[in-house]
This record gives sequence, C-alpha cells and structure tokens, in this order.
Amino acid sequence: MTTTRPQPFSIRLPAFQRWATYGTLAVVAASGTAWLVVHDWLRLNWFAAEHRLLVTHGVAAALALTVVGGLLPLHIRLAWRIRRNLWSGAFTLIIMGLLGLSGWFLYYGDEEWREITRWLHIAVGLLSCAVVPFHVWMGRRRSAKQQAPQALPTQVGKESLATNCAP
Repeated sequence: MTTTRPQPFSIRLPAFQRWATYGTLAVVAASGTAWLVVHDWLRLNWFAAEHRLLVTHGVAAALALTVVGGLLPLHIRLAWRIRRNLWSGAFTLIIMGLLGLSGWFLYYGDEEWREITRWLHIAVGLLSCAVVPFHVWMGRRRSAKQQAPQALPTQVGKESLATNCAP
C-alpha cells in the first residue's frame, strides 16, 4: 500500500474556485460591455434591457468582490511570499480595487463626478478584460516552464553522447 504525502499549499486555485472566479468575472464583463453597447454605442433606448443589464452587472460585481476577496487568504498571500507573478498580480488587484471603488462612487457618489467616474469605470473595466486573462496566462506559462523536465548537467556528458550516437 502506498501512502501519499500531504501536498504543500499551492497558489493554483482549486477547480471550483477557479471556475467560480472565471464565471463571475465573465458575467461582470459581459453585462458591463453589453450595457455599454446598448446604452452608449447603439443608443437604442431599451430601458428595460438596460435596467436588466445594470442589475445583472451589479449583482455579478458584488459576487466578484466576494470571489476576489476569497483569493486574498491563500492565492494572493502565498504568491506574494514566493514572489510569483508579482507585477501582473499587483496590477490585477489594483484594477479590481479601482473597479470596486468606481462602482461604489457610481452608486453612492456625488452627481457632479458621475460622468467622469462612469468613463473611468468603463475604461478600467475594458482594461480588466485584458489584464485578468494576461495574469492567468503568465501564471500558467511560468508553471508549465517549471514543470518541464530538464536534463541535468551530469547527464549530458561524453558517455551519454557515445551511447546515444552508437550505430
């Protein structure tokens, strides 16, 4: 009977947390982008559709705050300690913070600042559609490089060349 050793903590998210994060952020991005298209680009005046999109966006954003907050105890803290993906992770966290703050100001803020805050929120939201996938890609790329087998310097010597090149 073989026994397995307990695995050390990993910064890789468990499947449920990973898909909950991706799904929630996708709904936030899709509903925000759809609202932008309907409200500002097409100017269709579909008030019922715009309202539903904003409600969906708000609920999904509240869930996203919970999901991103759930990354703090292990994923972010451990990655920070081992100095992994610091720049992309810090930038992603700043983007999420700006979105949360600008969303709060859109809902509770002063009317004088609404238009500036709205466009800031839209710009940062569209930027997040590139930043978050980039952070995930950087982490996976680095993880794949670390898991790739590498030949040890002692294995590449005259003896191995002689045995590999023999007829």
